[in-house]
Amino acid sequence: MEIKTIKDGKNVNIEYGDSKATCFMENTPKDKSGTLVGCVGNVDFKNKEEGLAILAKCEEIFKEAGFKKIVGPMNGNTWKKYRVLKHSEDVPAFALENVNPVTDNEIFLKAGFKEEFEYTSTLGKVSDAYDSEVLDMIEEQIIDEGIVIRNFSKVKAMEELEKIYNVSRESFSRNPYYTDIDKDNFIAQYTPYIDMVDESFIMIAEKDSKEIAFVFCIPNLVELQRGELLHTLILKTIAVLPEYEDLGIGNVMLRKIAKAAKEKGLEDWIFAFMFKENTSQKMAARNNSHTIREYVLYCKEI
Repeated sequence: MEIKTIKDGKNVNIEYGDSKATCFMENTPKDKSGTLVGCVGNVDFKNKEEGLAILAKCEEIFKEAGFKKIVGPMNGNTWKKYRVLKHSEDVPAFALENVNPVTDNEIFLKAGFKEEFEYTSTLGKVSDAYDSEVLDMIEEQIIDEGIVIRNFSKVKAMEELEKIYNVSRESFSRNPYYTDIDKDNFIAQYTPYIDMVDESFIMIAEKDSKEIAFVFCIPNLVELQRGELLHTLILKTIAVLPEYEDLGIGNVMLRKIAKAAKEKGLEDWIFAFMFKENTSQKMAARNNSHTIREYVLYCKEI
């Protein structure tokens, strides 16, 4: 059985048996030291033997192209599918949970990769949302600062997504393996969610009519597809511009969303795909959520 390699621009698709992957070499991210990394993505390993052969071929291709480091699984950058499921509690799959299966861990480790970054998803009760007199005071201070927190408007969806894009670019630029994204591509990624969102589950904070923070949640529609009652909200993204991070805006927005969720009969919420060193982990803990999933991103020096 022969390994097939098919060039797609600068990228290379690899097939071996029933398995496949792609060596992403164009517009890939850099690590903290500024080293450009290659990304092993579109990973679909049917068994260990085929997966190891493909990863060995990927390493060979990246070496020849001059890369010193590779990461995976990652479909080119962190705006697209990446991460492997490492550990899971007995909780059904939820909306947006698009990661590689737990069986891929053994293959990456056997191929000499090591765990580089970890992420979690946590589950909590909406009724346990953080609430206190201190948070009341914080909200009053935010109002005094001239900051307005409002719901997303579907009528102005494209304008609203542009605001979310502006905050995302600046807020996420400190995340591991961040790569910039143009506005049109960003909006195209979020547009499919618009029909499934509830305006009361997306908050935008503005000061002097300029966006400074947002929280983006969607109902867990997978529950309806399973024939269950809808009872869970997915916190997809929370972002605050760096200069406003210490004001507690995120906590205020989460409390508002929790109140709206309770009024609409939702009981649970999931804080999805949080980087373990991010402040969102503290928010999750403050809202009494517990870890139900762990994910990992692998790397290898070559």
